[in-house]
Amino acid sequence: MSRVENSPLRGWIVTIMLALFMVINFMDKAILGIVAKPLMAELHIQPAEFGLVASSFFLLFSISAICFGFIANRMSSKMVLLILAAIWGLSQFPLAFAASVPRLFFSRILLGVGEGPAYPLALHACYKWFPNDRRNLPSAVIYQGVTLGLLISGPILTFILVRYSWHAAFLTLAIASLVWMVVWFILGAEGRVTSDSETRVHLSHTAHVSYRTLLTDKTFLGNMALYWTTYWIFALMFTWIPSYLGTVLNYSPTETGWMFMLFTGINVPIVLGGSWLSQFLLKRGVASVRARAGLSCIFVLVGGLFICLSLFAVQQPLLKVILLAIGCNLPQLTFVLSSTIVAEIIPDAQRSGMMSVNSALATTGGLIAPALMGRFIQSAATPAAGYDTGFLVAAVLAIAVSVIGFLIINPEASKRRFAARALPATPRVRPVGAALAK
Repeated sequence: MSRVENSPLRGWIVTIMLALFMVINFMDKAILGIVAKPLMAELHIQPAEFGLVASSFFLLFSISAICFGFIANRMSSKMVLLILAAIWGLSQFPLAFAASVPRLFFSRILLGVGEGPAYPLALHACYKWFPNDRRNLPSAVIYQGVTLGLLISGPILTFILVRYSWHAAFLTLAIASLVWMVVWFILGAEGRVTSDSETRVHLSHTAHVSYRTLLTDKTFLGNMALYWTTYWIFALMFTWIPSYLGTVLNYSPTETGWMFMLFTGINVPIVLGGSWLSQFLLKRGVASVRARAGLSCIFVLVGGLFICLSLFAVQQPLLKVILLAIGCNLPQLTFVLSSTIVAEIIPDAQRSGMMSVNSALATTGGLIAPALMGRFIQSAATPAAGYDTGFLVAAVLAIAVSVIGFLIINPEASKRRFAARALPATPRVRPVGAALAK
């Protein structure tokens, strides 16, 4: 049985463990792109089929995120995260010893089941240790686990690939998941900070809005579209960029690993700087329609323009990589601000469900993008032309969706609309077990 504690030090130990959880999570995501060339050669996979393999990761990703989200309401976070890490390890072991195309599909689909809920449930576990006004820093630490996972996956997994084999890279990640499980079993624990301990006087705490109204709201849809487009670009980045660096730009495997590290490292100042700027604007009294929605749209729009510049304005490989890296990473500010917009406009009693729906719908972009890129590459006259087409589609999506976002996303208007349509919420009945435990 998980221990229930509230020590600040223990809370930070849990937070660091959750950050490491996300490091492994995103190394799992990145490995397929890093080992793409030798894997495709050994299994005789064409680009279109490889794209389907990459997209299969997202087949049950969104469904799993919602299902495990509801399971986490009834089960301790410690146990749920142990289950997810076990799924990661089990999914990687088959490819470590013997690989085939069916086994590769099975592995990536199973991995998607385990990783779909990972980020929201890691934050959920963290929030049990910190009250609302102290959650920003631990949340940022966990998010940096995402960036660190992508940063180190290039050099570490490439070293293992070159020194041993691509099978050994999968084995390394499987072992990493098992080691994390052991340490988490020893150090992990449940915090006891809950929303019930925080005072809320907002209308949203006692109101209910029909889900039809919430799901058809322009702000929710526009915000989700930004998130969806960002995930489209993000999926292309960790699936196809390593292969692009080696196949089109002719970097060696070792150079590709380091270049991919630099490619993802640009994310750190972009996302942290954008998040700080948004918070600064809000504190200065700037409305959320500008400080959050407008800023998200600007970053996605400029990202699309930088991708276009990398395709049409330069030929030098390093400069292409720099422009493409900026273009792919600028939209990722949406990963931070999208959830804050949903949390801002949705009534408290319905917030968790709608945040799960927002994430589940948005990540379907990752189901389509890698497969479509694979088709472009295989059907083009040259691999370079196929990559260019795929990146151009991503750029056009970013520009178009950001313009639409400028026109329809307005958190303040949505809050007024929901307040006008709100009905008193049915009082929540606490479970008998919880009452007795208290």
